Amino acid sequence: MNRETKNRIGRWSITASHRIALLLIIFGAQVQTVRGQTESPRGVQNEAGTLPDAPSGDEELRLVGAVDLALKQNLEIQVANIETASKQQDRLLARSELLPRAGFEANDAVTRYNTKAQLGVQPAIIPHSVGAYQSLHVGPGFSTPIFDLTLIRQYQGSGHRLLASRAEEQTVREETVLLTVSEYMAHLRALASITAAQSRVELATRLAHQADDLLRDGVASKIDVSRAQVRLREEQQRLIDARRDADTTLYALKRILNVPDSRQIEFADQQDFFSTPSLELSDPLSTALERRPELHALSERIKAAESAHQAAVAESLPNLSFEGGWNEQGETFNTMTPGYEYRFSVKLPIFTGGRLRAERKSTALAEQRTQKQLAQERNQVTEQVRDGQVELQSALHQVDLGRQEVQLANEEVTLSQGRFQSGVTDNIEVTQAQDSLARANDTEIGALFRYNIARAQLARAVGTVEQTYTHP
Repeated sequence: MNRETKNRIGRWSITASHRIALLLIIFGAQVQTVRGQTESPRGVQNEAGTLPDAPSGDEELRLVGAVDLALKQNLEIQVANIETASKQQDRLLARSELLPRAGFEANDAVTRYNTKAQLGVQPAIIPHSVGAYQSLHVGPGFSTPIFDLTLIRQYQGSGHRLLASRAEEQTVREETVLLTVSEYMAHLRALASITAAQSRVELATRLAHQADDLLRDGVASKIDVSRAQVRLREEQQRLIDARRDADTTLYALKRILNVPDSRQIEFADQQDFFSTPSLELSDPLSTALERRPELHALSERIKAAESAHQAAVAESLPNLSFEGGWNEQGETFNTMTPGYEYRFSVKLPIFTGGRLRAERKSTALAEQRTQKQLAQERNQVTEQVRDGQVELQSALHQVDLGRQEVQLANEEVTLSQGRFQSGVTDNIEVTQAQDSLARANDTEIGALFRYNIARAQLARAVGTVEQTYTHP
């Protein structure tokens, strides 16, 4: 081969390579442009990191609104949504393994062989080297599975895992509602404690002034005045503690609602804390066993484990696939001729060193473990429902007794104050009556808080907490 021929081949190869490279770059740019236009992020916050549903300015909030806000903005729920979306993509990936695949391939090569290196000998009739020569291949190719039971079982398992993820997402929603109600009621409890403490501070202030007046009139002694001042300081300290609890519970509630710390919130339903709404449930245990999302998630996990075991068994079976391609072949673009290749493939594992047997055993054990977890979860649901019923009934009785105790304590304060005013006795009885009133207030507020929490926990145990507090 003379020098001019070699130079011509070199120019052909460079020109063809540039053309193919340019074609692939343009094709890749178009694919990226289409992909960027069709794909849009879901569930992404704005650049400032805030959420569009967050309230602006001072917000008047009720329990129903707090629950709705938590369901929209709580970060745990957003993470659960992302996990469900991820499982959806896993299902699409599993489905793609069952669908045909097609692609486009283009390559350009310049090759030169050493004859002796390739054949091991140097025949006299064959040149010492072959080439350099150019080869072009341009055309589409495809492949598709015809029968692969393993891929089918894996696709079925991905569907069950997606349903399990959705049930787990509902579990997160239920837990978020319960947490929101608990923190909301804790804050209302703190506000009620502030109101009661302020009332007792006003009462202690009046009694302290009364002790000063009686001291000037010669009816009371100095120790009565000191005792009244000590009582006033105690009530002021309880007021400080109640305000501290209100601040901490408010911060916790803002975290759950995912609102800025600087946001001012006004609670418009403080008086609802003192009500005891009932929870209408015809058959709580049957409803819980039917509706609890944890049970649905584990049921789907069992089905997914069954599919995984069937997929492991199917790996011992033959699978059939079909692939091929059509292209243009030649030394240059001007000398190309059509070419094609079609191929059927059958694969059957014969010896895998015990891997297939171990996979079958492992997937069977995973299925058994999930079944045991489901049985254990059913027992826990039964226990939670029964405990919730007992706790709710007990809390309701405690609320009735607490209200009676507050009424009696107020009467005791009034009577002792009158006795002290008339000089019949010192203010020890008044101080004791104030102690009784403080304990009665704490008892009533604590009983109301326990009732509201018990109601929410029973609704959670039954699986209706979101329905109960979003549609009261």
